[in-house]
Amino acid sequence: MTATFPTGFDASFAAIAGAAVLAFALAFLYLFVLAPAMSPLTAVPGPPAKSLIFGHLKEIIDTKWAEGHFPEPGLKWTKAYGGIVHYRSILTHRLLLTDPEAIKHVYATNGDNYPRDPAARRFLSNLTSGDGLLSSEGQTHTGMRKLLMPHFGFAKVKTFVDVFARHTAELTAYLATQTATPIDMHAVFTKLTLDVIGVSAFGYDFKSLSGENSQTLEAYNMMNNTPSIFYAIGSQYVPGFKHLPLPRIVKRKRAQAILFKVVDDVIEQKLKSSRRSATDLLDLMLDDEAQTDHKISAAEARVHVLTFLLAGHETTSTTLAWVLAMLAQHPAAEAEARTEAQAVLKAHGGKMTWAALTELKYISAVINETLRFYPTIATLANRISSENDQLPTESGKSIFVPKGTTMVVNTGVLHRNPKYWTRPTEFLPERFVEDSDVFVADKALRGGRGNTFFYMPFSAGAKNCIGMRFATAELQVVVATLLAQFSFSLARDANVNPKLSGVSLKPVHLSMHVTAV
Repeated sequence: MTATFPTGFDASFAAIAGAAVLAFALAFLYLFVLAPAMSPLTAVPGPPAKSLIFGHLKEIIDTKWAEGHFPEPGLKWTKAYGGIVHYRSILTHRLLLTDPEAIKHVYATNGDNYPRDPAARRFLSNLTSGDGLLSSEGQTHTGMRKLLMPHFGFAKVKTFVDVFARHTAELTAYLATQTATPIDMHAVFTKLTLDVIGVSAFGYDFKSLSGENSQTLEAYNMMNNTPSIFYAIGSQYVPGFKHLPLPRIVKRKRAQAILFKVVDDVIEQKLKSSRRSATDLLDLMLDDEAQTDHKISAAEARVHVLTFLLAGHETTSTTLAWVLAMLAQHPAAEAEARTEAQAVLKAHGGKMTWAALTELKYISAVINETLRFYPTIATLANRISSENDQLPTESGKSIFVPKGTTMVVNTGVLHRNPKYWTRPTEFLPERFVEDSDVFVADKALRGGRGNTFFYMPFSAGAKNCIGMRFATAELQVVVATLLAQFSFSLARDANVNPKLSGVSLKPVHLSMHVTAV
């Protein structure tokens, strides 16, 4: 028997379907046509969107940095439209900033109105199992910063120079056995800096260079791997996604448990022992006499240790990789840096000390110029306006910024803006040597101002990199020690175009010949 329905049912169904289609069409029209056209940000100059739905996102994705197009399209937009550029990523309105007054306002003067992107903060909080410096905001962040800042001052960083030197000596011994065939120096630096940050942060030796501690190393690498777009979106926007029994989620949970246990065990041992002197950052955090306003709990210490690991490992290894990549392409700069390294080491009895670091003027300039050319974090964490605001500009005019606007600082664009940098596409370490011709020319372009808000490899303002001095000292020790003993040249299969891996900008493949000098 065939079921039949009254003709009224067909009419009702058709009416409902028609209403749904109409509602969808109206919503689409509003979201992708009317709303963008009515946004007050349309008054801000910017390129025309090439897609009704995706806005400028497709152009960004289609621009392949690994094929030599870094840092486009942002740089051409900045050259064409100025220091504040409006563009759209699907439904999100964004402002690309290179105007120093606008950046100062967002990162310093009115920074409280521009917290970091909540999605990024949630991801980092999940990774470390709690809120740390990279995931907290407001008074919580201010309190943490106040508590931890003394541990990263010059006096404390000095005590870690021996750690940097000891592990670098292990690296030089290893490299001396690798002169026959090309070696991936970025992979080598990844192991070195993990060993250094492990010992410096909480007194744990990952033994990455020797490969003796494979389980913990594999767990860390799994935790630090860049998630796919599917997992990144799912973990942020799908409720309960992180509890699904998907292979990557299961592996990541196992890795997290292994790493957490390692950190927890070290914390427990330190709390039980009579710590007479601090040898790492964890010791300093757990020092009852040093903590007057707030005693750091074991759970808080774990979050901070994991934050230092994640923030201080890959960024340093990648910078080291870029330093060698740039020097291999600029032999005169490499020769000058080597001459300085050998002279300073000889003057200090062959030992890298804090006093020796202060004499590495040219090597420091090489590091700074490398960070200008290829900043490790190519795009700083986006800031979202929490309230309507007036954004000041260098011209003296202000721009209305509605609540919910995403503020973007692409350091690659900022550092290559010809408005503020002389010959920005050239690698010129001398621009960071005071009173050199290019130093003076750069300063003249900025109206006599220094680098602040023009040069931001470590961000700026109240949320700048707390470990900047630590990282700089480590970079100096490693670069000077290596250059004093070896020369590095690119192998035939090397590709030093930049690729974006997670948030880090890395060479595609840093295959190098290592030669003793």
